[in-house]
Amino acid sequence: MQRTTGADPEMQYLSNSRSLSKQDLHARDAQSGTKIEMTSNNHANNRELQQDARAWATFTGTKYTASLRQVTSPYAQGFLGERVSARQLIAALDNHPLVGADGGDPVLGENGWYAEEPWQFNGETDFIELALITELLRMFTTITNSATPDVSSYSLKHTAEHFLSPHTSYVSNGKLIWAAAALGLPIAEARDGSPNLLIGVSEREHDYVSRMVGGGPKPRGHHYRPAGYAHLQTALQRAESGAHAEDRWVQPAPGLEAAPFHDWLVQQANRQDAVGDLASDYSAGIRDSDHRIARTSDELLVVLSEVGYSPEAYQAAEHAIAEWKKKSTPSRPFRTERIGADSNDHDGWGAGAGTTERYEYLCVCGDGTIIEEHENTPGFREHDVWIDCDKCREEWRFVTDRSVRDWALEPNSGGHE
Repeated sequence: MQRTTGADPEMQYLSNSRSLSKQDLHARDAQSGTKIEMTSNNHANNRELQQDARAWATFTGTKYTASLRQVTSPYAQGFLGERVSARQLIAALDNHPLVGADGGDPVLGENGWYAEEPWQFNGETDFIELALITELLRMFTTITNSATPDVSSYSLKHTAEHFLSPHTSYVSNGKLIWAAAALGLPIAEARDGSPNLLIGVSEREHDYVSRMVGGGPKPRGHHYRPAGYAHLQTALQRAESGAHAEDRWVQPAPGLEAAPFHDWLVQQANRQDAVGDLASDYSAGIRDSDHRIARTSDELLVVLSEVGYSPEAYQAAEHAIAEWKKKSTPSRPFRTERIGADSNDHDGWGAGAGTTERYEYLCVCGDGTIIEEHENTPGFREHDVWIDCDKCREEWRFVTDRSVRDWALEPNSGGHE
């Protein structure tokens, strides 16, 4: 029996691209910006999409064509991992050890674990919302098996709403838990017995993202920014225009940049002195992403200038830097940031032409400058460097046995004995 054209909406919906010629496909690519690959895997991929759409339509009571539109949406094709499967999502509600069905009865609902509210499906965006929530959860580092989950699903749901807006406007507590279960993330009961569960993602990364997308003060340190943060934002923008992701995201290798001074300073947090107090405050700022990591001792002073400091904190930083320098061999001279440079030709003083150079650097406290000057004219070759700040002149000095161009600073020993 021959099937008439349009009799099967499933096959018609997914066979359009196969029925077009390669020339037609290239023309459509140029208009939409979407690359359509003519490969032998197309039929298998389409079959997977059809099966997913059927499963989702049956589970939610949605029309097949509406389910198919969701399953094939650019938002549901995977940004930080493989495309989320409707059958995988449905299986999690049956088989997950914590949120799976109990004796055939569901234990997870729209508002969370053992919540009375049933699932509410609108038939138009439910699968897409779950796919987006899955991508947000993939962005975070998963905790180790030995660690205890500590991020509330209720907090995560609000972070998801802010991050995924305007692509989706509402994320329920139940759908957040559902996506986490389907991904296989560690999940634990909350201590208060509430419908919220604890999800095993990095608490520090979640706090960073929550503050970045929320309405409060933004983090000033970015060491806890998830590796896929920027890629996911860009991919969502592309999907909004109807384009699929260009390239599959590859998880970067963990950064192993050395930070010897930082490592030493955080170990001083339990000391009962001014350096210990400074180290404790510094460590708290790192945990809360309030400032960046001071990988070297001179970066500590930059951090202080960025966040503001009291005279007591500045003096404690001087003590810490002096102690660190006595215990270690610096990998590079202690120099401040250059903020200006000027070089000019000079007619000279009768013995020939030359040049003059002037460089300005921030002083250590940030309120003044360090001036470095060079006069390169025959008979008048002079080089000088000085601290143009009363406070820093009292507390810092130039390292001896160095040329002017290679100047470096060290604390005045008189104030650090």
